[in-house]
Amino acid sequence: MEKVKLVDVTKVYEGGVTAVKKVNLEIYDKEFVVLVGPSGCGKSTTLRMIAGLEEITDGKLYIEDKLVNDVSPKDRDIAMVFQNYALYPHMTVYENMAFGLKLRKYNKEEIKQRVVEAAKILGIEDYLDKKPRVLSGGQRQRVAVGRAIVRKPKVFLFDEPLSNLDAKLRVQMRTEISKLHHKLGATMIYVTHDQTEAMTMGDRIVIMKDGVVNQIDNPLNLYNKPVNKFVAGFIGSPAMNFVDGKIIKENILKFISDDNSLNIPIENSYEDLLKSYVDKEITLGVRPEDIHAAGDNELDVKNCYEAVLDVVEPMGNEIFLYFTINGKEIIARTAAVDPPEPETKMKFQFDLSKAHFFDKSTEKAVK
Repeated sequence: MEKVKLVDVTKVYEGGVTAVKKVNLEIYDKEFVVLVGPSGCGKSTTLRMIAGLEEITDGKLYIEDKLVNDVSPKDRDIAMVFQNYALYPHMTVYENMAFGLKLRKYNKEEIKQRVVEAAKILGIEDYLDKKPRVLSGGQRQRVAVGRAIVRKPKVFLFDEPLSNLDAKLRVQMRTEISKLHHKLGATMIYVTHDQTEAMTMGDRIVIMKDGVVNQIDNPLNLYNKPVNKFVAGFIGSPAMNFVDGKIIKENILKFISDDNSLNIPIENSYEDLLKSYVDKEITLGVRPEDIHAAGDNELDVKNCYEAVLDVVEPMGNEIFLYFTINGKEIIARTAAVDPPEPETKMKFQFDLSKAHFFDKSTEKAVK
């Protein structure tokens, strides 16, 4: 059953600035959906329209099949966790978590039961009598989440809740929020600009750019089957490498870069796909883990690109190697074995069995 449904939802601000353009999205009961994209893509605006904090310019928003465009935020039965926690500094943790329930005239026993239950789930029982100022960032975020939990809402909304935390605490908290989702069996909509957060937390991910939804899919499909160059480059760390060139036909199809420096036979599986692109411009996309340092034997050195390393980044269990093709920086991701020195000349093989191709003019994936 759909818990939240957006139909052609659009937001236009004064002055004619369109922040969100005809978003269509169905979020199902108990699903964890992540909205992700660069700053200004419309993800937070979309979340705020669901919450009722932004007016919808056009389109329809349903929560449990009820049209809620004109329903006030307090009557939508949603709970929102903000980036800056939004805790009352003069109240204790208990009072902060209980505040919304008091406004809704719950009796004291019900309030106490819900607050204590939420505090146990989040491991903050020992902080209930403390003020927010003495808590760490992670503890404050737990209180903010606890304040949402006690409401037992139909939908939880998270607006970049981890962006104020340090890297280690962000990893810990995203794991805890994922556990919380499974424990509560709740419907959650989560906004982030961090694609790693999105990939590790979401059942489905909504990729947005310039107010438009580019792709909605599960993490694995987004990684392996991006619909366009933007999605391909946004998902994955380090990002996918792109090389412009064209398809030529000799005895077999080949991808050749603009200055003939990269000349690679096309895998048989791509042959039918790329027939219509012979002698046309196209963009090759290869992930860093699919570019390998070539050995010295004859088989290894065929179809290689020789380059001088610009930068070597040891990451512990792996190494990032940076070199250049046609003025574009390319990253290879290799195992951490005998890292080469910068300015070393190396041969690299591109594994085209895992490559992606994009129409150069439309930037859409060739399918």
